[in-house]
Amino acid sequence: MRKDTAENIIKIVKCLKGAEEGWLWIREIARRTNLHRKTVSRLVDNHLSMFVDIQTMEPFNVRMIRLKPGTDINGVYRFLSTMEKLNNAK
Repeated sequence: MRKDTAENIIKIVKCLKGAEEGWLWIREIARRTNLHRKTVSRLVDNHLSMFVDIQTMEPFNVRMIRLKPGTDINGVYRFLSTMEKLNNAK
C-alpha cells in the first residue's frame, strides 16, 4: 500500500470518528478531509468496508456512512499494517 493511500484512509477514519454516531455522506467526508469524492468512495469500498455501516438513500442515490459502534481507531491501524505485511509477502 502506498504511503499516501494509508494517510488518506487515516484521514477518513478520523473524520468518521469525529462525527461521533452521526452519518456522513461521501461528499461531506471529502470536504472535511480535502480529498476527491471518488477517492473517498474507492477507499471506503476497498479498505474500510468491514469497519463502516453503509446506508443507501434510494431516490437520491446517496450513500450514508458511519463507523460501526465499538470500532477502535487503533484496530483499523493494526488491520491496515497487517494487510500491508501480507501484501508485501506475496
